[in-house]
Amino acid sequence: MVEFLSRLVSTPSKRTYLKDPLNWADIVSALGLPLRAVTGFAVLAHPPSTALEIVLVFFLPLVRLLKLLRYFESFRLLLDACKNSMEAVPFLAYMAAVITLSSATVIYLVEPRSRIPSMPHSVWLALVTMTTVGYGDFFPVTFWGYVTVSVLTCASVLFLALPVGIIGNEFWNVWESRNEVLLVTRVRRALHKWGYAAKDVKILFQYVDQDGDGTLDLAEFLELVRQMRIGISAENAFKIFTIFDDDSSGTIDCAEFLRHIFPEEYVEKQQEQSQSLRKSQAHVSLALHQLETMHAEKS
Repeated sequence: MVEFLSRLVSTPSKRTYLKDPLNWADIVSALGLPLRAVTGFAVLAHPPSTALEIVLVFFLPLVRLLKLLRYFESFRLLLDACKNSMEAVPFLAYMAAVITLSSATVIYLVEPRSRIPSMPHSVWLALVTMTTVGYGDFFPVTFWGYVTVSVLTCASVLFLALPVGIIGNEFWNVWESRNEVLLVTRVRRALHKWGYAAKDVKILFQYVDQDGDGTLDLAEFLELVRQMRIGISAENAFKIFTIFDDDSSGTIDCAEFLRHIFPEEYVEKQQEQSQSLRKSQAHVSLALHQLETMHAEKS
């Protein structure tokens, strides 16, 4: 409770603090003391019988364990690897459903009802076979049932290696650039902690741009880091500068900064610029068409 109140009072942005899922673990964990006070700090029964005792014995310890995730920055690498692999998930899930339902249909048709009573039982057998679990509660007894399950077993071993390979490859790619990923994540977390948004970055960007050329050199970028109170060393700030300098020009512009720190806002900005460009092109085309019409009428 004291830890939660201290974090809540000292945080620069209360709204940003409450939006962080890891901070909700602090909030839920802080409920342990008042809930124990409700029980009168009595020794809980074993096994727990009431809903309150179940929460205190099973739920709250798990939530307190999740609080440790904030100290494992490498956990972010696994999340990034899974996020980058999500594009392949719909197709793999579709193929898994097709293989499972097809084999379940064949098993249901060739097996007697005494062994496979219904289609859901057949789907269960196909599912545990495909995942190589094999509980043994249902199994084939006919020749074609054995053939179907054997083919399904061999196919599932090859198929299940696909998502493991995809996620493993993404994790290896992220792990190779782990220092850059963790450093950018640390900066992004610090900005969210202080409640900075994309519009605030643009204002600060213009403020530290002393020569007014729309870009920041290393000295101006270090001043930006100091003004934003990110709390990183000059060495790490230099590494961030090299990461953000996509074109290796020795300077970074606001778009490069937003692309790494606020990717969603960067995409929205690019879409707005694209829409504005299309509107301008449409106006130009309309003006040219009207001009051609006027010339045609005069002639």
